[in-house]
Amino acid sequence: MTISILEANNLKIFSLIISQKEGEIASAKLEVLRGDAFSDAPLNGTFVYQNNDQTEVIFKGKRVGFPRQIDSNLAQVEYTSEPDDAPMQLHNLAQSLKTPPFYDDLFVEVGDENPVNVLEARSDLFVWDRRTGTASLTSLFQGDRVLDLSDSILEGSLKLSLGDTPLDSITIEVSAEWIQQADGDINIFPKIAKKFPKGLVNTLTTEQLTKQWPKVGDKIGPEASLKQSGYQVVKSTLRPITPPNTGILGIYPTVTPEITTLVDGKPCAVRLKRSWFKGDLWLYWHYFQKRREVLRFTLNQSSKLSGRIRPRQKRLTIQLQSVQNHLVNRAASSFFISPRGRLAVIHALEIAKAHLAGSSRCVEVEFEVPLSHASDISLRDSVRLKSDKIPGDLIVGKVIGYTFSITPESALARIKLGIAAGSPVDFKAPEPKTEDIYCNDEQESYFKTPSGIAFKAYDNQTPTQGILHPLGLTIHDFIKGVQVQGTPEKQFQHLLENEYPNRDDTLGALADVPTIIDVQLLDLRTQPVLEHTIDLDILNTWSSPDQINL
Repeated sequence: MTISILEANNLKIFSLIISQKEGEIASAKLEVLRGDAFSDAPLNGTFVYQNNDQTEVIFKGKRVGFPRQIDSNLAQVEYTSEPDDAPMQLHNLAQSLKTPPFYDDLFVEVGDENPVNVLEARSDLFVWDRRTGTASLTSLFQGDRVLDLSDSILEGSLKLSLGDTPLDSITIEVSAEWIQQADGDINIFPKIAKKFPKGLVNTLTTEQLTKQWPKVGDKIGPEASLKQSGYQVVKSTLRPITPPNTGILGIYPTVTPEITTLVDGKPCAVRLKRSWFKGDLWLYWHYFQKRREVLRFTLNQSSKLSGRIRPRQKRLTIQLQSVQNHLVNRAASSFFISPRGRLAVIHALEIAKAHLAGSSRCVEVEFEVPLSHASDISLRDSVRLKSDKIPGDLIVGKVIGYTFSITPESALARIKLGIAAGSPVDFKAPEPKTEDIYCNDEQESYFKTPSGIAFKAYDNQTPTQGILHPLGLTIHDFIKGVQVQGTPEKQFQHLLENEYPNRDDTLGALADVPTIIDVQLLDLRTQPVLEHTIDLDILNTWSSPDQINL
């Protein structure tokens, strides 16, 4: 049994320890002669383990740091298997994983390119190969292969312990903020004209009406900026017309009946001009309302330890990023009640599941075997063990760490497994029947995530504040009422009441009853922010795999 480094075959190695844990890169520590540590230990090394007639590469890496633990005879030299292109490998691997529903850039801060972001909704980890220096993805629960080392366990080396306490539940609040925006044009002139007794705008106070008629550019309402909600006149005309001649019916008279007033101190019968108009009054309306919507849910985990240990819960608050850029309908009053919002909901549920999964490997098993039986083991493997020292006599766990200890006299592998104690609960609802993972059985409409988390449809939890569907507004929605004061009929009646000799200046009485048009428009004024909460109803619990009989 020998160990050597191909690049330094004459280097005498007294011991070699190779170790790796989940989330870390493998390292190797050599114990060599003090003088060799400074002169003969190569910068790069391929470590070879030879047992009988078999030769195997067990580590490849580069030297790091200064020799350690130096005494009068020996020194320790450390190597790492981290490749020079590690950042680029992780970047490329992360880019390949940026696919929904397990990745959603709404959950990542703009500019944050940390590769770990792609794992937030996955029950996976990055893993580095100690021999090739390549990065890949591996599951928390299931390896690429399952090794049976039951017959190789060294006597007295098997230890079982309780690791992390599994979460009973996780409660998540996801908030989205955006500005609801909508605009358009409406012509309110026809609605105004209909409020006049004859169906056409007309008056005896022509100059007063035309002077006060809205001008292009006028702001209507309390808002003063196009960056805020309100109205602005974009087209305005008031055109005098000669009304249709209706003969003896006299429906559209152009003058009033005679009325008596003083002219140059003498009573005189006069007729006043009655002006008729057509026109347009187009308003550009714009609605800007800041909204904040919060989605809340609790996902429970089913575990064999539930009720046997102290309950453990977790809360997580998430603020979505750049929601405005992802709005298909910028006028939407709800984000989560939309196809894009539903994708965010599904991703949030997958995040919740990933947090539960990360805590679910609650049992740890350590044992030793001869290195010759496990020299190619890695963090991508699962191990099957059958022993009467194990509850239920059988476990299948994921490798979460290993240490190779090699000397000229012995070579051992100490392996650590993470084991989940799930208690799966079947979800009785039927499987999705459509590609968009939407289900509708006789009792319930629901959705189901790729990980099997079912949740009740929540479309009925719509907002109640503000304008919910501004793009669906009609002219009838915008005009709440039109009132006309001082119609020609009322103006003439007032003149009759002030006819000479009741009043010398009869025509001056028109100033008391000018034609005034008052239009009550839909109130577009906004609040600093409108808040809305959706409570998601989860229809089942989540469970990790059942890997041990407790």
